[in-house]
Amino acid sequence: MTMRLARLVLWLYVASHVALGLAFLIVPTTAAGLFPWPLPPLAARFMGSLFLAGAACGAVNIALGQSRGLTVVALVGVGNLLIAAAGILAVDAAGITIWMALWLAWFIGVAIVLIAIAVPSLARLADVPVPMPPSLRRYFRIHLAVVLPVGVVMFVFPVWAQPIWPWAMSPANIRLLGAFFLGAALISFWCQRQASWQTVLPTLALYAVFATAATVASVIHFNLFEPGRIITWVFFALYVFVASGAWYFLARYPSSGVRSRSSPGEGDQGGKA
Repeated sequence: MTMRLARLVLWLYVASHVALGLAFLIVPTTAAGLFPWPLPPLAARFMGSLFLAGAACGAVNIALGQSRGLTVVALVGVGNLLIAAAGILAVDAAGITIWMALWLAWFIGVAIVLIAIAVPSLARLADVPVPMPPSLRRYFRIHLAVVLPVGVVMFVFPVWAQPIWPWAMSPANIRLLGAFFLGAALISFWCQRQASWQTVLPTLALYAVFATAATVASVIHFNLFEPGRIITWVFFALYVFVASGAWYFLARYPSSGVRSRSSPGEGDQGGKA
């Protein structure tokens, strides 16, 4: 697949996910009515945060041009497959409906497209060697150490995780958020192994937008939380850490290195990996 076609697909991905993100964030009850199982407003706003974060990741990849940061697009695709798996596992409770079929088709289809545009291009892409600061690598490792075990428990044992989560949700929604966490763990595992700061810029945009929007949504629905529970403040601490860290490292990135190569579509040649 040429980089020109990849750029077109990314633009379509960004536009569709901005629209979905705004719908789930601004009118969560209406948007959740189209979901295959009951989705409370806060969970719907988390879904909207995820859509907007995906759009931010795609937009940064477009701005960077021929960057190995495109790998994270494929990993977002894997995250979509995890969300689809959560939906399949919810069929017993939600039933097989037209909305279930449409949402499964959407997440699986988007996953296939993202993986298809990213993987074939990676061998010929390279980044400007802007060394990743040790603090950024630690940021990803801390994030990985937290979200991986939490994601595994939420996805595999949602009933057990249900009373531990800081607000009440059904097992299907616990598993759905567990899919978010597992996808993020996979991305952070990949990021902490990279050499160039430029490579992880799309991930930082993803984390900054998702964690910020999810934190704001949680504040809006703070009545659902129990301030007396330690897990409430652990939850907010994690999201503030992820959001502030991502914005901090985005702001610190040397501006001269942001656009190091032509945008996808302006040239089909790339550097060697």
